[in-house]
Amino acid sequence: MAIPFISNIGFTEVDSAGTLNDKAGTAKSKLPIQFFKLTDNISGNLTLNNDSAHKKIILDTNGNTILNSSGSPLTTNSSTTLELIGSGNIQSTLKTSTVTNTSTGHTGTTNFSSSNSSTIVVSNVDTDLTVEKYIDSSAGTFRYNGSTIDGGVTTLGGSTPNAANIFSGSYSGATSTAFGINTTDGTSAAVFVGDTSQSTTTSPASGGYKLFIAQIQPNTVSALRMDEGSNFQNSIGIYNSLVGGTVGGHNRYSGETNHTLIFSDSRRLWWRYERSGNDRTFVFTNNLDISCVLSGADPFDGVTVSAGATATSTLTNSTDGSHDITMTISGNNGSGLPFALADVNSGTGSLDTSAYSGTFSTKAFS
Repeated sequence: MAIPFISNIGFTEVDSAGTLNDKAGTAKSKLPIQFFKLTDNISGNLTLNNDSAHKKIILDTNGNTILNSSGSPLTTNSSTTLELIGSGNIQSTLKTSTVTNTSTGHTGTTNFSSSNSSTIVVSNVDTDLTVEKYIDSSAGTFRYNGSTIDGGVTTLGGSTPNAANIFSGSYSGATSTAFGINTTDGTSAAVFVGDTSQSTTTSPASGGYKLFIAQIQPNTVSALRMDEGSNFQNSIGIYNSLVGGTVGGHNRYSGETNHTLIFSDSRRLWWRYERSGNDRTFVFTNNLDISCVLSGADPFDGVTVSAGATATSTLTNSTDGSHDITMTISGNNGSGLPFALADVNSGTGSLDTSAYSGTFSTKAFS
């Protein structure tokens, strides 16, 4: 007995990614009923273009999967709903997005693809990292060390990193006489002492009363003893000519744990550390509905950023804005659907899943 030919149904077997209309062929693709059946797993995307001749369209996964690691597994632009049947999973497995800028002078905003416009913003930040302290003392002999200075009043740079211990440190075992100086995040550092009368609230810096100990370039010294400042280039050292009075008896090179200043009237003694920085900041904003992990070690590595949150990395004493950052997602939603950075269907057409028993992926943002 002959099998009757149904003239208005186009049946097409599918074993690779591509456009379903083309796979059906010119004549068959004009039939009102289209039935597509997978005969193998599909890696990539299946596209269905709109055709006014189509009245019913069915795609049977036949136990096979459609997985796309770079985007959506389906793109249907048909005005006729695509009906899905079968148990094969249809998923986007796109879970990473990378932004790379190789220019060291780069600044500005760059969007990560497929991420709801998650961004990396690179900025140049000029920083004023000045720290200034003073101690009031009566006439006579004043002995001081690093701890004494750290106990003074900070008048500038209260939010400066390391400000509380800017004058502490260790040197040749004489901890109390050394001043640890962080010169890794500034263009240069100038250290000086000076004095004014106790009734004057103006820093010696503004009055020109600077007695420089050293002008230090970045990354050249980690600890400086005030009485050995003249060992550094452009230093003046300690001498008896501070404005408004004389200073004597300073124990230069003494190796003692205290330095001694002798003056004839009450003075306000100042210690000032001047530093200016030129930093690069990298601010990542996660616009996904779930957390992501940043990697690449340039400048983030293994950093988890919650949904809607930001992560910041700062390169101190640097003008290098180049970067290579990958954002990665993982996990499933409450229904067990795996997260992806792309829709299951990237087209304008609709899907009917009432007879479909496979598992979709779900996009990580609305």
